[in-house]
Amino acid sequence: MVPSQTGNRTTDGLDLANPIRTTMRLAAIQLRSALLDRDETSKRVVRHIHAAAEAGAELVVFPEACLPGYPVWLARTHGAAFDDPRQKAIHARYVESSVMPSHGHLEPICAAAAVCNLEVVIGAVERAVDRGGHTLYCSAMWIDANGHLVNNHRKLVPTYEERLCWGAGDGAGLRTRRVGGMNVGVLNCWENWMPLARTALQSDGMDVHLLLWPGSKALTRELTRVVAREGRCYAVSVGGVLAPKDLPADLPELAELRASTEPYFLEGGSGVAGPDGVWMVDPDDLASGEETMLVVDLDPSKIREERQNFDPVGHYARPDVFELAVDRRRQVVAAFIDDAAPIVSPNGAPSIDGLDHLVLTVRDPDHAVRFYRRVLGFEEFRVGDEHRGLRFGGQEIVLRTEDDSSDVQSSRATWGCSDLCLISRTPVETWLVHLKRYGIQIVQGPVDRTGATGPIRSVHFRDPDGNLIEIANRRPTRPLDAPPPPGYDLMDS
Repeated sequence: MVPSQTGNRTTDGLDLANPIRTTMRLAAIQLRSALLDRDETSKRVVRHIHAAAEAGAELVVFPEACLPGYPVWLARTHGAAFDDPRQKAIHARYVESSVMPSHGHLEPICAAAAVCNLEVVIGAVERAVDRGGHTLYCSAMWIDANGHLVNNHRKLVPTYEERLCWGAGDGAGLRTRRVGGMNVGVLNCWENWMPLARTALQSDGMDVHLLLWPGSKALTRELTRVVAREGRCYAVSVGGVLAPKDLPADLPELAELRASTEPYFLEGGSGVAGPDGVWMVDPDDLASGEETMLVVDLDPSKIREERQNFDPVGHYARPDVFELAVDRRRQVVAAFIDDAAPIVSPNGAPSIDGLDHLVLTVRDPDHAVRFYRRVLGFEEFRVGDEHRGLRFGGQEIVLRTEDDSSDVQSSRATWGCSDLCLISRTPVETWLVHLKRYGIQIVQGPVDRTGATGPIRSVHFRDPDGNLIEIANRRPTRPLDAPPPPGYDLMDS
């Protein structure tokens, strides 16, 4: 472990006779933002990226909302005053200086990441174009070593006065990314207190937990060690620093804060705890209110040692008792189906929007229901005495026999002639283990194929009537020169 203010390169974690690194080197930047000045703050971030690269870091981490700064004025200027001209003026400046990745606001930082060949995690105040372009979100943005924005986690719940300027995020960014042989996850400020948010990242294989904070030792002093001890992972807290003199001089609404006698609004509070919950860098050992860089070497063997007696989502989990469902879709207000599904098809015929249900011919409905309920988790339903079927997601399978004449049916209703492809978010490798528990023979797979919406990876087997069942995972569609999304490189491991 090397705490540093100069970024001098060290040989810790390196065998000089064999220069293969056995640890992952991380730099945590206790940054002083140029509050409400996106461009100047970006310049400071870029300088620290280069310093982290000089120190040999593979990953550099910046505080919560540091670009363009944390809203320190809310608690000090009656931020909850409704329809107040001063609050409106400050907020308008905040919106104007916020980050819109699609408008190129991250380009200097992305370029620095690519030039320095290291990954960057930065807390940014995001002006979300997919939510109308005016509401702000506290986001943890991940830029890879090629300079691409590969993940964006919007804070799930803004805390207390933060709700006056930030919207509530979603689970789209709750995923880890592999760096230096370890899986790294990130949460913002008090969402680190949310047990299920931590569990979601732990379940995604998290070895290093990044905790982004505005800048307070009181916030990081206790929780950092708890997170490390609970997850048997490295916990890296990084906070910012800000003093009254750092506030913009061209915003008269902040005059009283610039004249404040407080030595600083944000004091830092950065620190690192190991998988045993012991401090590697104690926040109380760092001077308050000072910009600095912490450089630490993280040894994955220490994680394996600590998980010998406790692994929260491994041998100490009880998935038969507890189960967490995480919706990692980006939440949007409107889906413009008029563009995606026109009422007239390209050849001028009426348009079909989707599949409501299908009819499956079986020999024994009771046997079929038992199979689909137990093996695939479908839910049985009945409509009077005539219809019996199975539900999953928003679809239905209606069951019939060859001699069923209660309703109109296909010309040759024969069991064993169907081929069903079912989409699942559960990895097909997990399905393989599940199917083998039931002694089900795998016909084919895992195999890469093309489905209705693009690439899929699937496994094939048969139901009791001989119908071919295919369970598939959708694969991302991207240009050949685009980087893989977070976690994609682990799907084949």
